[in-house]
Amino acid sequence: MDVEITVANADAVGRNYLTWTPVKATARLVVENQNNPAVPEPVTVSNGSGSGGRLEFALDRGKPRTATLDLVLPADGSPADFWVAGAVGSPSIADSDTSIEVVAAAGGQPVGTKAVMVRIRKDAEKLTAAERDRFTTAMAILNNQGTGLFRDFREMHRLQIALNQAHGAPGFLAWHRAYLLDLERELQKIDPSVALPYWRFDKPAPNVFTPGFMGGNGATGNTVIFSATNLLREWRTDSIPGVTRRPRFNPATESALVSSDAATLLLGGMRPNAMFDTGPAGGGFDEMEDNPHGHAHTSFNGVSFIRDTAKAPRDPLFFLLHCNVDRLWARWQWFNNRFDGTQAHTYFYQGTVTSNPHTAVGHNLLDTMWPWNNVTGGDRPLNAPRTPFPLVPTATAPGGAPTVKDMIDYQAHLQQSSYMNFAYDDVPFGVAP
Repeated sequence: MDVEITVANADAVGRNYLTWTPVKATARLVVENQNNPAVPEPVTVSNGSGSGGRLEFALDRGKPRTATLDLVLPADGSPADFWVAGAVGSPSIADSDTSIEVVAAAGGQPVGTKAVMVRIRKDAEKLTAAERDRFTTAMAILNNQGTGLFRDFREMHRLQIALNQAHGAPGFLAWHRAYLLDLERELQKIDPSVALPYWRFDKPAPNVFTPGFMGGNGATGNTVIFSATNLLREWRTDSIPGVTRRPRFNPATESALVSSDAATLLLGGMRPNAMFDTGPAGGGFDEMEDNPHGHAHTSFNGVSFIRDTAKAPRDPLFFLLHCNVDRLWARWQWFNNRFDGTQAHTYFYQGTVTSNPHTAVGHNLLDTMWPWNNVTGGDRPLNAPRTPFPLVPTATAPGGAPTVKDMIDYQAHLQQSSYMNFAYDDVPFGVAP
């Protein structure tokens, strides 16, 4: 008996990169002689051998997932459907380091396997050396000593009219989620095993601020030191080599000068008012743009790139900082069930910039976001360095010109078509119990 396994959202060469979100899969008997048909075969689907990620399975997307699943494969070779996802708490550490395995009920022998990776955004402090090096190498290649595609991401966060698209209004979180995902997809073209790590800035991070990773401090001065094996030593932006950064805290023993995760998650908590409440009551979750987000930036001295909004992306640490900001939003969504953008308690400004009420252009729920929408002039910048948003076979969302709304249901909790193929190590699929 031979069984063929397929999983939805495979990349161009048939590889699968899973998250905590369940995706559809099939198993079918390979029938070589239709004139001598087989009989229906009972099998068990389980996690195959491997040293990395773990998998879970279910017959229906909405049902609890288990480590094994019994199926009966039709004799005529028709596919039997099931759902597969990474087991929360057990992500992969390398490409194709785990597999789906089908075992025959009679004899207990494997009859089909499919290698996959549970590709998850992780705490940068806990990465393996290999994970760290794959990320820094991909970033260095994307930058290509200042001549590479990274220049587009630098340009998107430079001029004030561009910064207005991303800051100072409720779309701050949605815009930066798209920005990170765009960058991550470009990194995955270089190395598909890479996921953006996050710097959890409310805790010490002795493994992050090292010459082998995000760079260490020299004895004097503000220039970050990279090791001889770290390709970020070739980093260049705005025609200037290197990274200028000096923390105002001791990363080995202290957190950045920010509020804790627990305090952040209480912002705009379980109450009937809007997520982004600009009225007299205040208290919306968008207050986190100041603290912890802004405080994380200002935890560095005045000449540090990362302290200056218009210069911050010149420091690769910027993307780890913002990955943690997005993780905090993702945890807040999970904890408070804030996935439905049509509900005011999820997002207050429900229309476009021409609606009443409305906020700044690009920050209303149905506004498309610059630069991916290729809208320029007026309240928008004069050019659009990234358009359209990159579409990939491993995900079904967002589209080429994403709206604020499109970035909210990133796990496809409400709609399968919203699947963006990223997840965080401490944010399960769906809603907190």
